[in-house]
Parts: sequence; structure tokens; C-alpha cells
Amino acid sequence: MEQAPLQQETFWQAAVREFARRGLLLAVALFLIEVVLFFVVSSLPFFPGEQAAYTAQSSQISSQFTNATLFTQFSGIFLNNFRIALIEFIPGLGLLLFAFSLYATARILEVISISDNLPPVVVVLVLLLLFPHSWIELPAYAVAVAAGTYFGLALIGWRKTKWRPEIGVLLINVAIVTVMLLVAALFESVEIQIGGLLFLATWIPFAVIIAGVLLLNRKLSRIRKEMKAPQPLVQ
Repeated sequence: MEQAPLQQETFWQAAVREFARRGLLLAVALFLIEVVLFFVVSSLPFFPGEQAAYTAQSSQISSQFTNATLFTQFSGIFLNNFRIALIEFIPGLGLLLFAFSLYATARILEVISISDNLPPVVVVLVLLLLFPHSWIELPAYAVAVAAGTYFGLALIGWRKTKWRPEIGVLLINVAIVTVMLLVAALFESVEIQIGGLLFLATWIPFAVIIAGVLLLNRKLSRIRKEMKAPQPLVQ
């Protein structure tokens, strides 16, 4: 008795199987770290000169989008976030930028909390709980950093690395992050345009996206089970 010969996988089949095998555990862990550090950093006192610097940065960001059209807001938000994500794919450097941008964003949230006379924890909660774009944008950065970390580990062990699936997985992650940031930018720009509490209506299409993600995760779980199943034997 011997195992049936395996069919030669295509470039993308091998990439999808490797992507499914890894799962999203590292990305989920990085996302949770993001959330925790937002609460922690935004509650810390500023270093000398920091508050003025981040106040100016917050004002500059607000002025860029005041009275701007939906397309201008959408393109500006996406291009800025996409540049950050692309750098976060770079092993090592991406992790540093991830930490720096997380710190800067938390400090800007602290500035907003001071100007609105609210505790920082409330501002962070509002950002995470009320605005759907946060639940897309922040995980996108986590996916980018996780992909860059895996690619960095592949570079370290380059002699044993199977580069075809490794490059394929990286390209899949770039595509996923691009789509996530496009959707997040659209959500955020619509939230700004609608204003008031009407932006809560954006949770309806967000629920549809979540349903699609759950279906995709079921598909990936099925692929992982198939990978663990023993190969059929032939005479």
C-alpha cells in the first residue's frame, strides 16, 4: 500500500493553502495589543512639548477634511493609510512604524479628549465601539505587520524557505489589506459626511461584511482540516 500521488499545485493553490495553515492568530494578537495600548498610552501624561505638537497635528488633520468632498476625503484617508500599511509589510521596520503610529494616534486621541473635556478612555471607547471603520482599519494594520513578521522569519531561514507559497501568501495579504483599507476609508469618509448619529446606519453594510468574513473563515478552516487529513492509500 502506498499513498496516492499528489497533483502538482499551482502557485496560488500553494499560497492559499499556506495562508489557511497559518490562520490569523498573530494578526488577532496584534489587534488586541493595539486596543490595549490605545487605552494605556492615551491615559499617560504628555512629555514636555508633546501636547502642543500633537495638538497642531490634530488641527492639521481636521483642516484637511473640513468641507472636503466625499471623494477627496476618501482618497486622502486611503492613500495615507495605505502608505503606512505598505511600510508595515517590511520586516522589522514595519513593526517599528506600527508602534510609532499607534503611539501617535493614541496621543492625538488624548488631545481630542482634553479639548472635549472627556476622559481619554471614553474617546477610545467611542472610536472603537461606535465607528465601524475602526474595526476594519486597525485589523488591517495588524494583518500587514503579521505578514511582514512571517516574511521576515522566512528571510531568516531562507535556505529552508519554500519561496513560491511564501511570496504568494505575502501577495494575498497585500490584496486583503488593500481591500480592507479601501472599505475602511469609504466608511470613514461617509461617517464624516453624514455626521450626527446618522452615521450609525453604516453598521448595516458593516454587518454584511462581517458575515462575509465569517464565511471566508469557514472556508479556510475547511482547507486546514483537509491538510491534516491522511492521504488516501492505493494498492
